[in-house]
Formats: sequence, C-alpha cells, structure tokens
Amino acid sequence: MKKFINDVKAMFWRCVLQTLRNPSALLVAVAIPAIIMMIFVFVFGGSMDVGDYNITNFLVPGVLVNVLVQSSQSTGINVNQDMTKGIINRFRSMAIANSAFLIGHLLAAFIKTIVTTTVTLGVAFLVGFRPTASFTEWLIIIGLIALFVLGVTWFSMWLGVSQPNAEEVGGYLALAAIVVFLSPGMAPTQNMPRFLRYFAENQPMAPFINAIRALMNGYDIAGNDLWLTLLWWGGITVAMFLLTVRSYKKKLTI
Repeated sequence: MKKFINDVKAMFWRCVLQTLRNPSALLVAVAIPAIIMMIFVFVFGGSMDVGDYNITNFLVPGVLVNVLVQSSQSTGINVNQDMTKGIINRFRSMAIANSAFLIGHLLAAFIKTIVTTTVTLGVAFLVGFRPTASFTEWLIIIGLIALFVLGVTWFSMWLGVSQPNAEEVGGYLALAAIVVFLSPGMAPTQNMPRFLRYFAENQPMAPFINAIRALMNGYDIAGNDLWLTLLWWGGITVAMFLLTVRSYKKKLTI
C-alpha cells in the first residue's frame, strides 16, 4: 500500500509540475474564469430578465459549470498526450502501479478545480455576487460540485485514453462546453423555443445548475433537482470510470 501511495504521489506531482511549467496554460486557467464572469455580467446581464435574482447571483452557477467543463479539457489532452506519445510505455517499463497514472491525473484535476472555482467566485464577488447560503448549504454545494467534477473529469480522461489524438479530445470537450449554454445556466428558459427549452431543462447539467443556484441564494430546491443531480452525475461518474478503466487496460495490452 505504501508503494502504491508513493506511485500516486509521484504521478500527481508530475501532473502539477507540468501545469506549473506551462505559464500560458496556468495563465489561461486563471484568466478564463475571470473573463467569462465579467463578459456575462456586463455584456449580456443587462439584457436578461431573471426575476427576483440579482443578475450575478443568477449567472454564477452557469458560469461556474462552464469554467469547470473547460478546465477539464487540459486533463483530457494531457492524458491523451501521455497515451499517444510513448510516455505511458516508459511508465509500463518501470515499477509503477498502472492505476497510479489515472489517479494522479484525477487528483491534479481537482487541484485545478479548486483554483478555477476560487478565481470564478472571487471575481463574482467583485462584480456583485451576494450569496445567502448557510454553512450547511455551502457544504452541500461543495459536495455537488465535487460529484460534478468527478463525472466531467472521468469523461475527459476517457476521451484522453480512447481518442487517437489531442485535437479530437479538445473537440469533444468543446462540444460539452457548448451544452452549458443550452441549459438554464446562462439564461432563463421561458423564452426559448419549445424543443430547445425541453432539452435545456432536461439535460444532465440542468438539475445541477438549478440546485446550486437555489442553494447559493437560500431558496428551496425545486422539485427533484437535488435527486436528479445525484442520479445523473452519480451515474455518469460510474459509467465514465468503468469506460476509462476498460479503455486504459485495453491500450496497455496492445
């Protein structure tokens, strides 16, 4: 067990150092949350009717989800580059647990999530975010975000393991980021065309965004949004984990 923990630590620090040694990637990871937050509040915010919500309070959950999905792109691309550029073969020739590779990337992704979430919320406070969530509600919010990040990160790593190049990984994850805009995250769904509104209100990100928004603003969670969030993202996490492990083992036997 001690050796396995040391292997995971080595893979984790390798991933962290990769990020720190790439100043442009680090800058993007910090700058994008701030830019997206300000664009939606100052450019689009004034044109939306969000009812009783402060416009920033309404937008924060959607912007946060967008940032978390975009942050996962670097994880998928890094995994793919390790798989396709021969680095994984070098690890296989060393006395390193195979699973430490995936776990190291997963832990590093959580560190990036903490950074991007902190920056996003920090900028949101500067531009008018005023949540009213209690301590207990913040604990639930953190738990839901952790579950969402697990699902998105395993999806990203599955693409990284299964796709032939980094361009395809980035393309699929860019499509996933677009889905955030087809949700209640960036605008109310009432004025959307019927078919688009149905999709926006029933896709996996919708109950998560609705639950986070309600909790942040001290409202009761509507309907089954909390349970739907747990079902959707618990299921996605398990499915993506199994697919990733299966694809990873398959690649190691080739």
